[in-house]
Amino acid sequence: MTPYGPPRPPPGMSKGGTAVLFLFIGLVVGFFLGIGATKAGSAFLEDVMTGEAPADVAHPKSYVRPGFSFKYPGNWKIDTSDKDHDPDHFLSVESPGSCMTMLIVFDTPLDPAQSVQNQVDAFVPKLLSAPSRAPFTSWGKLTGQGVLLKGKMLGINPGSVKVFSHANDKRSFVVVEQCYDEDMKDVKPGFDLVESSFELLP
Repeated sequence: MTPYGPPRPPPGMSKGGTAVLFLFIGLVVGFFLGIGATKAGSAFLEDVMTGEAPADVAHPKSYVRPGFSFKYPGNWKIDTSDKDHDPDHFLSVESPGSCMTMLIVFDTPLDPAQSVQNQVDAFVPKLLSAPSRAPFTSWGKLTGQGVLLKGKMLGINPGSVKVFSHANDKRSFVVVEQCYDEDMKDVKPGFDLVESSFELLP
């Protein structure tokens, strides 16, 4: 048997069976490459190989900028590798698994309802297909507009996306929380820490 040449089918498998096998492998690889092309898909793939861990709220870290501040769990991280990362306007706070809080801060007041809708349009149906929707009007110490979306993330695992926006007479912000249901018990204390400590500074 030579080490070169096309792979041979296993004994007893026809050429037609081999074609079906390679077609199946191609579809599976194509699926994972496709979902890996999106941030949400990359998070899903990372979650497959990286387990979630309880949020370390006993040893919080502080994030302080001229316009805002908040605390987050000691075992979470700020994703500075994101091409859109801006320490004063756009950042993601990520858990050890695949959950995250994304903050977008604007140096101008924007309509909270429209800001929330813009984020909903970005997540549905690309990430969540036909989710349930539950509106709310407060996040931490602030009031505004918000919605909790629940459904299957990428059509696979149940999860949620929580979007909230607040505006004052000079500035505004949007926060997005994303997590799988199975990880929420470990992650929710971290979400609560960010939410309760967030301050929009003068």
